[in-house]
Amino acid sequence: MYIKINKRNLSESVREEEQALVHYNKLKEKLNINFQKEIYCKLEAMKVLKEIKDKEYYKLDNYSSFDDFAKDYRLARTQTYKYLKIATAIEEGVIEEKYVIKNGINDTICLLKTKESPSLKKSNQNSIKPLRFQLKKEESYFFYKKNSKLTSFILEKIFFEEKNFLLKIIKEFETYRNKRK
Repeated sequence: MYIKINKRNLSESVREEEQALVHYNKLKEKLNINFQKEIYCKLEAMKVLKEIKDKEYYKLDNYSSFDDFAKDYRLARTQTYKYLKIATAIEEGVIEEKYVIKNGINDTICLLKTKESPSLKKSNQNSIKPLRFQLKKEESYFFYKKNSKLTSFILEKIFFEEKNFLLKIIKEFETYRNKRK
């Protein structure tokens, strides 16, 4: 009996897999380099925006405000002010460029919210969630909606300074609610 063994060339398929892996690793490396280039470009943009705003260079192009200048460059207002906040923090030494490069812009902003610095303005966003309730009469709804700051002031004043009045109203409400049941 004569058995003939066919030669199989397994080395080609292994080479293809190795080549694919090498190519994949090169692509990942390119991606990392591009991300690093991108963050460096953003850091440079932050510095440029800060200088333009601080020295009011935007007025040389007859912009009435820095916001108008930023709009012309299609920069979102929040993005622009995040960049300025980071640039200010870097300039003051609150954070280093390395931190921004390593952790990114969003993590840096989160860190800056907790750090104290005289020139870093705190966000205007109120940390207290808005109060939502429904009024029964349209007239009162329109009044309170039109005068929301007054409404807020009244509620705060009653809560902190007029506890007796508040307790009286709470009792009235409880009796009203018990009658409805």
